[in-house]
Amino acid sequence: MKMHLINLTTVLTLLLIGSANADTIAVIGTGGVGSALGPKFAAAGHTVVYGSRSPDESEVQGLVSLTGHGATATTQAAAAKNADIILLAVPWAPAKTIVDGLGPLDGKIIIDPINAMAFGAEKSISLAATPSAAELIQGWAPKAHVVKAFNTLTRAYMVDPSAAGGPITIPLAGNDTDAKARVAALVEAVGLVPLDVGSLSQARAVEAMGQLYVAQGYQGRTRFEFHLRPR
Repeated sequence: MKMHLINLTTVLTLLLIGSANADTIAVIGTGGVGSALGPKFAAAGHTVVYGSRSPDESEVQGLVSLTGHGATATTQAAAAKNADIILLAVPWAPAKTIVDGLGPLDGKIIIDPINAMAFGAEKSISLAATPSAAELIQGWAPKAHVVKAFNTLTRAYMVDPSAAGGPITIPLAGNDTDAKARVAALVEAVGLVPLDVGSLSQARAVEAMGQLYVAQGYQGRTRFEFHLRPR
């Protein structure tokens, strides 16, 4: 499988653009992934809008307060409407219903961090989406730009990547080069290392990496973090 680092000049340019051209990011879902990355995106200068089924609940409003930087919460469809980038931080089972309910998604970037897995007997784990969750999401929103990212690490290292004691690589798979570059800038901004692994079809390999990663803890084996060094 061909892999190449996101062009450093592109990433640095996007990082240096500053808040004047900051993105509005809809974080759909306020569970583990959404509550970890939402505050990081806001701290990096982006406008974060949480999309929730219950935006007025105290837990959601607590996350808004914790996030600061002008973050707000509203319904999922309202959050997605004016967003440039959508983080689809939801479980796999309701993902299609949620995507269908977001309204028109033409031209928007959808970041897919989902690990769609089936848990079987004797702690077996298998992938539950064919050919991949990311490709199915692209089919549900054909005019959006889906980028697979953030599915190969735990929430703890999303919050504090330095706790891993070394670099953590985040593989990115997607069909749109500009969309991947913008997601790469987000990855860099939260202290992680982006790696472009190719088109969205490579999400199959990235999701298999997620399966391997989750299985280590679920099956009681030594945990690890991905650091894919260039050579």
